[in-house]
Amino acid sequence: MIPDPGLQPERTLLAWRRTSLGLVANGILLLASGHGTSDVRLGLGIVVTVLALACWAAVSAVYRRSTRPEAGPPGELGSDRVLRAAAGLVLVVGLFDLYAVITR
Repeated sequence: MIPDPGLQPERTLLAWRRTSLGLVANGILLLASGHGTSDVRLGLGIVVTVLALACWAAVSAVYRRSTRPEAGPPGELGSDRVLRAAAGLVLVVGLFDLYAVITR
């Protein structure tokens, strides 16, 4: 009998995917606000969008790895480095957005 891992990994994955989607929206808004007016905003928008998509991919990879039977105890998310990097990305994007608002 396989133990039930519960829904915690799925909830965590969905939360990070929502966060990544919000980051993509921020990147697109930075792209739109910088198009034709500011090369810095355009560059920040590209960086934020690419990093947000990387965040989505990294968190999905951690989830897939954690749901394999050989991954260890059920419900463990695995790599703390990936989750810390994703949290750092959220902070960096917030700083980029603050810059965009201040320099408007």
